[in-house]
Amino acid sequence: MDTKTRNNNIDIIKGIAIILMVYGHTFGVARDFIYLFHMPVFIFVSGYCFNKAHGASLQQAEGYFFSRVRRLLLPYMGFNIVYAILNNLFISLNFYTDNGAFKEDVIFIQKAAQTLMHRKGIKELIVDVYNVLTLKDIPQMGSASWFLIVLFLVCVIHCFVEYVIRGLGQKARVLVLVALMACNLIVTYAISIGFASEAPIADRHLQFFGVYSCYLMGVVTRAFVDGGFLAKLSGKKWVVICLAPVAFALLLALLPFGTLELSKSAIVNPLFLIATTFLGMAMLASLASDLENNIVGGWLTFIGKHTMSILFMHILAFKLVSVCYCLAVGKPLYMVASWPVIFDAPEYVLLIYTIVGVALPLLVDVAIEAFLLSKRRFFK
Repeated sequence: MDTKTRNNNIDIIKGIAIILMVYGHTFGVARDFIYLFHMPVFIFVSGYCFNKAHGASLQQAEGYFFSRVRRLLLPYMGFNIVYAILNNLFISLNFYTDNGAFKEDVIFIQKAAQTLMHRKGIKELIVDVYNVLTLKDIPQMGSASWFLIVLFLVCVIHCFVEYVIRGLGQKARVLVLVALMACNLIVTYAISIGFASEAPIADRHLQFFGVYSCYLMGVVTRAFVDGGFLAKLSGKKWVVICLAPVAFALLLALLPFGTLELSKSAIVNPLFLIATTFLGMAMLASLASDLENNIVGGWLTFIGKHTMSILFMHILAFKLVSVCYCLAVGKPLYMVASWPVIFDAPEYVLLIYTIVGVALPLLVDVAIEAFLLSKRRFFK
C-alpha cells in the first residue's frame, strides 16, 4: 500500500469514526454498539501513524513534541478558553441555564452533565481560563475534547519510550512494546473494576492507561505491517471485503457482555478491549478500502481531514438543533441546556443532530479556509 492510499484510507476511517462519535453523543439506539470501538479506533490510528524515527534522537523527539503541542494542545486550549469566556453568553442563549425548573424537567441520562450554570464575573472567568491552561477543568461545551490531553501525554511519553529502546532490533522492540501494552491493560483493568459506574469523567492519570493501551495496539500493528507480516493477508481482496461484515457480526456478539467508556477507564476486561479495538479497526479499514475510489470515500476523506473542528463544535451545533426542536414542539427554551441533546427527542431528530453536528463545523472550516485563501490572494 503506497503512502497516498494509506493516508486516504486513514482519513476515511477517521471520517467514519467521527460521524459515529457525533451520533453516539446523541444517545441514539446504536450508542452502546458504537462505544465498543469508536474511541479505541481513533487512538489506534494515532498509534499506527506514529513513526519510530521520531524517537531516533533528542532533536527529532523535540520536533515531534512541538508538533503535538501545535496539533493537540493548542487547539484544546484555544477552543476551551473561548468556551470558558462565553459562559454568560451561553446562558443568555439557553445553551446553559440558571433556571431552577430545568432540574425538575430534564431527563437524567448523564446526571453529572445536567447541571445548573450561573453567570460569572471577571474573576471567575479568569479562574476558568486558568483551569483550562493548567489542564484542571474543561468547560461543558468542550467536554468531548477530554481525550486530546490524554493523547498528547501518550504521544510524548511514547516518543520517550521509543528513544529509550531505539537501539533494539525490530523483534526486540516489538516484544518490549507488547509487554508495555500488557502492563497498561492490566492497570486499566484494575482501574476499571474499582471505578464507580455513576462517577463523572475520570482523572487524566487514570484515563492514560486505557488510551495508551489502544495507542500501543496501533504502534505494534504498524510494526507488523512494516515488517510485511500482513502483506499477504491484506493483498487478498476477498479477505478485505469479508472483514467488515464478519467484524460487525462479532462486535454484535460481544455487545451483550458490555461496552467501553475510556473516559471512565471502563473496559470490561483486557481481552474485551483488545477484541473490540481490532474488530472495530478491521471493520472500518475494510469499509475504507471499499469506499476509497468513489464519491462517498471522497466525502469521508474530506470529513476525516476536519475531525478536530467537528470534535470541538458538534455540541455547539447540537444546541442549534435543540433550539429549533424546543420551538417546534413547545418545550421551554431552558430545556436547550440538556446536555448534549434533548433526550426524549425521537430517533429521527437524533439523526438531524448528527447531520448538523457534522455539517456545521465543516461549513465553518470551509468558510474560514476560503477567507484565508482570498486574503492571501489579495495581499499578493
